[in-house]
Amino acid sequence: MIQRRLFWVYLVVITSLTGCALPTPSEQASSTEVNQRIIDAHQQKLEQLQQWSLSGRMAVIQKQNKERDSFYINWHYQPHQQVIRFSHPLKGQLAKLTVDDSGALLTDSDDQERWAPSADALLYRLLGAAVPFEQLHHWVLGRKTNSLKSVSYHKDGTLAQSTIFHRGQNWQLNWFYDQDKVQTVTLPEQIHLESPVLLIKVQVNEWQ
Repeated sequence: MIQRRLFWVYLVVITSLTGCALPTPSEQASSTEVNQRIIDAHQQKLEQLQQWSLSGRMAVIQKQNKERDSFYINWHYQPHQQVIRFSHPLKGQLAKLTVDDSGALLTDSDDQERWAPSADALLYRLLGAAVPFEQLHHWVLGRKTNSLKSVSYHKDGTLAQSTIFHRGQNWQLNWFYDQDKVQTVTLPEQIHLESPVLLIKVQVNEWQ
């Protein structure tokens, strides 16, 4: 239990503030019979996004004891490095996660560091749970990967639902989109990842 809570102790998050609460996405219809050409056209647009940034919020719910932690994130992705900064509106930056070809490094607000050969390994060490981080930079864009199974789509060809099997656990993935926002490439507003143990929600406020 101590190990599982260590990562969130680093972040020192005050979860009672309503400013960190994620909005509930609206229900959106999905289908397994969307025209493949529409799907392929959308995925091709996503493949062209080789570097990007997002700002938003993340919530992590431990389902067994219903403990919830939430915080703001700024995520900068490049092909060989990604940096995620975790912050709180009153406390500033809480931690920084850097993932590159050499491994994954978490630096907290006291400059204490934790390193592992991969982000998956680091999060397992800190959380005590296997989180499928390695492909999250694809999924947060709505990009399909070979590991996704039982995939369904929205009528515009964007990902709606899928499952993955990661280190002995099944995960359910759900994507939600702002239907009123006009975008050159349609990108998710929220993505949810749920296992029997954890529920992770990412809310995107701005794409760059």
